Amino acid sequence: MDRPLVVFDTETATCRGAPHLLEIGAIRVVDGEVVDHFESLARPEVVIDPEATAIHGITDEMVRDAPPTEAVLESFLAWLGDDWMAAHNAEFDARVLGFECVRWRQPVPSGLVIDSLKLSRKLIREAPDHKLVTLCEHLELEEGTHHRALADATWCWKVIEECAARAKNGEPIGLAELVSLAGAPLTVERSKPRVARNLKPKHRPLADACDAREEVTLVYGEPPEPVVPLRVLPHFLYDSGEKSYLEAECRRSGTLKTYRLDRVQRILA
Repeated sequence: MDRPLVVFDTETATCRGAPHLLEIGAIRVVDGEVVDHFESLARPEVVIDPEATAIHGITDEMVRDAPPTEAVLESFLAWLGDDWMAAHNAEFDARVLGFECVRWRQPVPSGLVIDSLKLSRKLIREAPDHKLVTLCEHLELEEGTHHRALADATWCWKVIEECAARAKNGEPIGLAELVSLAGAPLTVERSKPRVARNLKPKHRPLADACDAREEVTLVYGEPPEPVVPLRVLPHFLYDSGEKSYLEAECRRSGTLKTYRLDRVQRILA
């Protein structure tokens, strides 16, 4: 390949809603050889969802002494530089990075992201399905760990390697050609949470509070359910589907939570 490629994978603390990074693993490939790697657990600002633990096996206890997510993200971005990236089902992993960059106000990676899932669907068509585990079995790759970040990043590279060999019958192929084979270009920038638009006048003070990182009190609830005051430190506003949301640190619990804007009745300084 004609330029370095960082193949990465993420594990998250949540299975639905806004993603929260729990582990990231990556390898840097130069001229077809793995020359470096990055691996770290991250201590998230949320409790790990039991459904997520059932997938990757990472528990709250395992990350109790891990560096905070903000520090892990900053270290990974510095290690990544402006290299292009690849991941299996890359839309998911790009979204994780996009949310974390917005959450912690870090610069978004500029490189393109290659999706080995889309590549394998086009070039390994005979596989029973195109899950990473299935592809590893189909290609008779050596057995090993799955659903941990560094291991899955390595498996992802092996799948890309096979796809690259098939694409030009073993002849060298450039990364731009692989991007083209994988379909529409994917970037972390396009995977960031969508900025909340068309805020109601009563919600507009939240945008200022997010910019200044100033605490506010939400009068929160949806009658006939109880409406209660909640002291929060706003992080960012975003749209998902037809709804708008605020992500903020709950001052009572010290954890990050997501609040639906249509349930915010008033905002008090």
